[in-house]
Amino acid sequence: MYKNQLQELAQRSCFNLPSYTSLQEGPDHAPRFKAIVNFNGKIFKTPHYCSTLRQAEHSAAEVTLNSLTHRGPSHSLAAKILMSLCRFYF
Repeated sequence: MYKNQLQELAQRSCFNLPSYTSLQEGPDHAPRFKAIVNFNGKIFKTPHYCSTLRQAEHSAAEVTLNSLTHRGPSHSLAAKILMSLCRFYF
């Protein structure tokens, strides 16, 4: 769900799609994963290890969305969104 929301935000804002990188640790029979999201040149990481890669990517997307929502987009991010929307409509 969070990965989809982040992708939709990127598409609506004319940004590059988010890219995910994963880190794996632990033995082969019990790996643990962390994920890193690159969203519009900013890096967001999962706060903890997850038992699956899918969970780690969703957690990283959630961190990204929460960061943008709670702190509000930075002025530069907000300006880029508005500029891209203005170019689209005008």
